[in-house]
Amino acid sequence: MLSLLVTQMFPGILFLIPYFILFVYVNKWTGIQLKNTYGGLILTYASFALPFSVLMLRSFFAAIPREIDEQAQIDGCTPVGALFRVIIPVARPGIAAVGIYAFIMSWNEILFASLLTGRETKTVAVGILEYITNQEARWAGMMAACIIVTIPVLVLFTLIQRHIVEGLVSGSVKG
Repeated sequence: MLSLLVTQMFPGILFLIPYFILFVYVNKWTGIQLKNTYGGLILTYASFALPFSVLMLRSFFAAIPREIDEQAQIDGCTPVGALFRVIIPVARPGIAAVGIYAFIMSWNEILFASLLTGRETKTVAVGILEYITNQEARWAGMMAACIIVTIPVLVLFTLIQRHIVEGLVSGSVKG
């Protein structure tokens, strides 16, 4: 857990050149193109979201009483069955909250997306930056694009809102 915490201390820009070099070497050694691809961007975002997600989910899973798992096994569940039938449903609000955080972190990221993607694979955040040029800033178009970009996030929050509220309420009641 300490190593995961240490990774959160460094700013993201510190990893930009190593990621670029890694993408070049992976292409050179394996022939797999990661730069200018969605796969490379997904790998980058997953590697940044994973440490924080593990730290957050650890606290959610640690808050689940061990007796629930033991009772499920006494009732006939295997350890894997207890995990999927009992533990994960209890931790669903925490999983939803961490998933939303990881989504928003990736949705709003510009630094890696602007340097590791190309014209065909650029993200929405990078596309919004094109409204600002050296000669002008087209504010009306940029604001309209920002509103349109916000719609998927609002829809996601609306769909998952119940799980977040359940997580807040269940964390405040001691059983």
